[in-house]
Amino acid sequence: MTRVINFDRSFKITVPISLVIILAGLFGALFLGVRLGVDFQAGLNTTVQFASPSMDVAYTGDGSMRLSVAKTEFDLIYQAPSGASKAYTIAFAAYPTIQSVVDALKAIPGMAVDLKADGSLPSNLLLGRSQATDATLTAAPTLLHFRPTDTSALPVSVESIRAALKSFGSVSIQRIGDPVDREYMIRIEDSGTDPNLAQTINTNLYASLGTAFGPDNVIVKSSQFVGAQFSQSLAHQAVWLTLLVFGVILLYCSFRFKPVYAFGAVLSVIHDALVLVAFIVFTRMEFNTTIIAAILTIVGYSINDTIVIYDRIREKVKLNPNAIFRENMNRGVTETLGRTFITSGTVLLASIALFIFTTGSMKDFALCIIVGVVTGTYSSVFIASAFVDFWKVVEGRHAKAKQLATAKAAAVKPVAAKTGEIGAKKAAR
Repeated sequence: MTRVINFDRSFKITVPISLVIILAGLFGALFLGVRLGVDFQAGLNTTVQFASPSMDVAYTGDGSMRLSVAKTEFDLIYQAPSGASKAYTIAFAAYPTIQSVVDALKAIPGMAVDLKADGSLPSNLLLGRSQATDATLTAAPTLLHFRPTDTSALPVSVESIRAALKSFGSVSIQRIGDPVDREYMIRIEDSGTDPNLAQTINTNLYASLGTAFGPDNVIVKSSQFVGAQFSQSLAHQAVWLTLLVFGVILLYCSFRFKPVYAFGAVLSVIHDALVLVAFIVFTRMEFNTTIIAAILTIVGYSINDTIVIYDRIREKVKLNPNAIFRENMNRGVTETLGRTFITSGTVLLASIALFIFTTGSMKDFALCIIVGVVTGTYSSVFIASAFVDFWKVVEGRHAKAKQLATAKAAAVKPVAAKTGEIGAKKAAR
């Protein structure tokens, strides 16, 4: 027979601990503030890569030439004035060195190439998929780059980028991928002082980075400006979406269980969301749409675990109607522990793997899921069940008080009747 764990004995400890964490998170958000990502505030979101020049490429022939540099090849599409087109592919497997790629490019009519790197370097170091390399070539040279394999060749760090951009005010810098790739995401907040920031910030950013690291060593891979109106709209949508999820959970649990269970379930997922907010506030993690996705994922996981526990508790109440609710609750939670640990452990393993082997927003997402799985498992037992147990205790006390009042009223009636009878006899005498 499975030993029943008396979870109710720990409610006096776990509930205050949760309240302290939640209140600390709310005060932290009030006084320390939340590091909002560019999704929720006006600003620029730019991905840059630092690399060395490999060659200048130009096209001086008739028609037009479109260049696209992938990880494994150069793709060029020639469009003649008559409308005819021709494609050229220079695969790095067939041209293993940068010099051989340059020779292949020169063999294409109208192409002019100026080698700027060591031609013996492997061609698979050539970089593409940027604003510069995916473009229509003209007589003006287009600079292509390669990724230096030696980390000392082009030293770049978050600290050196922040120093180069100190005049921009609030700047968030995050490394993407392997350190040797030297790829970073830069987020600059719009303070509202420059009405033409969307037009000037890119130019100023490129100039500042070029001054610090050399203009030929900076590749702007993508750039996105988020306006104040859009960021506010996105923040409002995120709030309403979260509230809608809580409302749907409340309705679903009300139909499937009693309303008290529904309120306990909603309370537990609100607990999970607020604990995660406290974690984000004190770790100074950036709050963006990825975090919203993590919160909603955690809410879904937590409510699933809560419903399984509630279902088992309801089953125990039906099988043992004469037992007090607390006994059925402890037995139901105990019997679901195996399922809970297996499910939580599986999710944790996947999340830990994501946290270790990814970077950027995916790493933050994985970390939030790890925290959420722990808090979701905890809240299903110590918050959702504790609320229902508390409600049942209060309900029982009210029932006893009502019974006591009824009993007293019933006892008073015979006494009053007897007193009236004695009074009537005295009056008759």
